[in-house]
Amino acid sequence: MSDTPMTADDVLRIAAYKDRSAALEAMVIAYSYHRVAADLAVRLGREANNWYCYATWTSKAIGESLDLGPDSPFIEDFGRRLGVPQRFKRLFRAALLTLLGPSYQLGLALANRAIFLETASVAVNLWNDTPDRFLKVSPESDLTPKPPEFLTDLLSPADPRYLKDAARFMVEAAATEDPEERAELMLGANIALSAYEQARAQAALELVLYRPVRWLTRVSWRSLRSLVTRTPFPRFRLYAAAHADQPWLTRKLEGLWSSLYTRHLFAVRTPLSDIKVGKPLTAPAGVDLAEAWAPIHNEKVRKLAEEFITEDQEASTAGVTDWVSYPDRMRFIVSYFRVYQRVDALYRVPFEQEIAEGLAEEMRRGLVPEAVGGMAALRGRKFYAYPSETDPDAHEMAHFDFEPFLEAIPLDQ
Repeated sequence: MSDTPMTADDVLRIAAYKDRSAALEAMVIAYSYHRVAADLAVRLGREANNWYCYATWTSKAIGESLDLGPDSPFIEDFGRRLGVPQRFKRLFRAALLTLLGPSYQLGLALANRAIFLETASVAVNLWNDTPDRFLKVSPESDLTPKPPEFLTDLLSPADPRYLKDAARFMVEAAATEDPEERAELMLGANIALSAYEQARAQAALELVLYRPVRWLTRVSWRSLRSLVTRTPFPRFRLYAAAHADQPWLTRKLEGLWSSLYTRHLFAVRTPLSDIKVGKPLTAPAGVDLAEAWAPIHNEKVRKLAEEFITEDQEASTAGVTDWVSYPDRMRFIVSYFRVYQRVDALYRVPFEQEIAEGLAEEMRRGLVPEAVGGMAALRGRKFYAYPSETDPDAHEMAHFDFEPFLEAIPLDQ
């Protein structure tokens, strides 16, 4: 762990770098979130977790899901959850790669980079000489050139007031000496940051979860026709279209698949265990659920929390029916924050020492990072590179440059 705090330049360099594999990029971001969480703890303490603790483990899980190589932990775990027999694992992997495809991998990676840029830039700018700015990827801004179609389709709009609330809560938390008041303010910051980034990630999440259904119902037969007629078609537009704009059968199957995946297969990564979101949220060892659910006294934090949960503990901690639903997802996330707020394990380094050292070295490489195969800590690991020519947008996404689309957004003092 470096003693030097993360800076705005560090965040921008990591988010904007274009030539890492999707899996490695997510792992670098996970380690960067860990660094930001530790930096904030210097001013905010470790009695209550800040949002970047949770983001560390989420980004690590994203990195594992983006590694689609022969020894992919994501594919292994997915096959295990589905009960795929050993003799069918190779066939299962081939089918899964076809259903996921390059737009899944690269679209998720692009959204992950954008959210890291926007949320981490808030934290690292709080106490510098210009604490009133954060960077935003702005495909809708008049200040930026016309963006690629996929950028607009993959980054949903979000209310910037949530980032302003998060910054204000963290500054107020650092200023108070009362540990209970500080914990409530940090909870407010955590809720606000998730309200923003979950809204930003909505379109990418739909692409990730709905893509298998859209490939089966809308793209597969068009691909065969395109192969015969040698006529290209806009496949990414079919993948990225809103759920409401899909044909009836596709919408029906998307809802069924998303609900099935949420209730039986999807879990949130923590250093203690993986939380199955389809089941009611329970308190980990050492956490008193009644104490964690104590009434929130800070009026601003309470009103923010009430946008997503009620004081009905059982209803708020119930399992999620459909992870694509923003209200259902945010209800569970806010409950998770309340229950796990004092679980210090979330501050742990999320990697073994050798891997962490390799990622720290990768962070420092700036504009000329070392190739994956040359990193001592990661030597021997393979990263699956889906052939980009199968998706017209994949190559452009893989080399996308944020710089022309960055905008500085003011925060209220």
